[in-house]
Amino acid sequence: MKIFAHRGFSHKYPEATRAAYEGALLAGADGFECDVRLTLDGVAVCFHDRTLERIAGLKRAIARTNYEELVDITEVMRLTELVDLARTQNKELLIETKHPVLTRGRVEREVLRIIKGTGVKAIPMSFSLFAVLRLKRGWDDVAYVISRRWRMLFIPTKRVAIDIELFAKSKWVRRRLQNKTVFTWTVNDESYASRLHEWKIAGVITDRPDLPFQLG
Repeated sequence: MKIFAHRGFSHKYPEATRAAYEGALLAGADGFECDVRLTLDGVAVCFHDRTLERIAGLKRAIARTNYEELVDITEVMRLTELVDLARTQNKELLIETKHPVLTRGRVEREVLRIIKGTGVKAIPMSFSLFAVLRLKRGWDDVAYVISRRWRMLFIPTKRVAIDIELFAKSKWVRRRLQNKTVFTWTVNDESYASRLHEWKIAGVITDRPDLPFQLG
């Protein structure tokens, strides 16, 4: 079972920053998870929220902010920087494209442009079915992100990333996914460890990559 640092070691460091991802390296994470948005000038950055409100107290959309303006406001990593860190440290990547966004399918095209040819083991993914279908046209290894039961009526990928609470409480969900490669998020409680192994989870996405999820 692989351990993926959710926006880096975000329990200890500011989320999705270089410090958070370097902290995840020190904690022994197998890979990094990140969310990607495009700035106004088309730079792919590792940033979860639509706006800067939660991080910097500004009601300003990432999609309406140039990259140079963004780095003056808050710490932010380009996706190219994270891919380079993963490549040099031999780490895997889970890359979630955020939707709905003004840039629509441009974010998927930019993610694929960045990861192609790098040699990094990367799995692009999204909650958006349309985004997943776009990604599949350009990349073999794609995951569908699931947070509601109705999303499981049509699963277009061999891999899924699913809310741990939904997965843990529903036998139907677990049966529905028994032939899929499953990643679970966001798992911050080490008491899940034995069940994760029993369920044959492929990867845990966690704010706490320092927790002992591995058994034995």
